[in-house]
Amino acid sequence: MEREKTKHKGIYKVGDTYYVTYYVGSKKYEKAVGSKLSNALKEKMERERKGRRGTYDVLERQEKTSFKQLVDLYEKEGGRKKYILQFVSAYLGEKKLSQITKRDLFKFRDALKARPKQRGKKEVTDSNVNRALAGLRRLFNFAVSREYLEESPFPKTSKSGLFYSEQRGLRNFFTEEQMEKITEASPDWLKPMILTAYYTGLREGELVGLRWDLIDLKNGIISLPSTKTLKDPTGIGQRVV
Repeated sequence: MEREKTKHKGIYKVGDTYYVTYYVGSKKYEKAVGSKLSNALKEKMERERKGRRGTYDVLERQEKTSFKQLVDLYEKEGGRKKYILQFVSAYLGEKKLSQITKRDLFKFRDALKARPKQRGKKEVTDSNVNRALAGLRRLFNFAVSREYLEESPFPKTSKSGLFYSEQRGLRNFFTEEQMEKITEASPDWLKPMILTAYYTGLREGELVGLRWDLIDLKNGIISLPSTKTLKDPTGIGQRVV
């Protein structure tokens, strides 16, 4: 898209987004700010102020570092929750960290919501999207803590509308009478799995992934060294009675 000049030096517009330009030493850099000129003016003044104070180390890194490079760094240093980032690189991969704005986060949210799940082509639920956004927010917080990013593009208020509101309340549970009917109607090979899931609350993946060495029949304990919500490097993991 074509750059549109403004009457303010060092500020221009591409589409609906304002950019500011500034110098780190003799090198020229730019940063995407957002759709408001007032914010671009504030950003320009802040850059000049920090330039006078000589605090440009973080700013220079976020100009040079792409989102994909940040993901690689996170996987090496930050954690192993790769599932939270599996869709993000397709939308933000080659963008520099300084170019990512709140607008990009909304675009990512909408694109993820419109995309069917790879497994079974099911609909991506609001909770799926919120979980991905929470993971993305964690990634940007990691970038800030490692001084690759000055500040996270995520809104500081929960009222921004970025996250979907989820309905909360009591879940539906099978009654004892319903469980008796389900068990009676099930084939013999499935009955132990149904009863184990009912009495322990194990997820489907945890249940079908059980091995005999994880089950202590004498003491009535199931060990889950690695679960969807718990990654235990010690191998002890979660104990389910």
